[in-house]
Amino acid sequence: EYKIPVINMILNNHFLGMVRQWQTFFYEKRYSETDLSFQPNWKALAEACGGIGYDVTTKAEFDAAIKDAIAQDKVCFMNVIVNRFEDVLPMVPAGGALFNMMLPQLTTQDEEA
Repeated sequence: EYKIPVINMILNNHFLGMVRQWQTFFYEKRYSETDLSFQPNWKALAEACGGIGYDVTTKAEFDAAIKDAIAQDKVCFMNVIVNRFEDVLPMVPAGGALFNMMLPQLTTQDEEA
């Protein structure tokens, strides 16, 4: 209605990501009702609503898409495909306090970067 040029982004791992993550950490990987392998064509959906859609699978595609989206004068939607099992951390477990948050484990490769 207001035609505000907002850039929307979905970090798409084809799961209900946080639910899958909880099932990994706290329910011994007993995944239930989290797989979203079948999805709409997000790019076509954005275009059907008068916006611009982008499907992004690489860093180079992301860089090009975000640059193009910023230059547009309309709503843009970026479907950014990420690793299916990438965790979102830090995370506070249910009933936990901030000082009990779960942090990512650094690897040697992370430390060298």
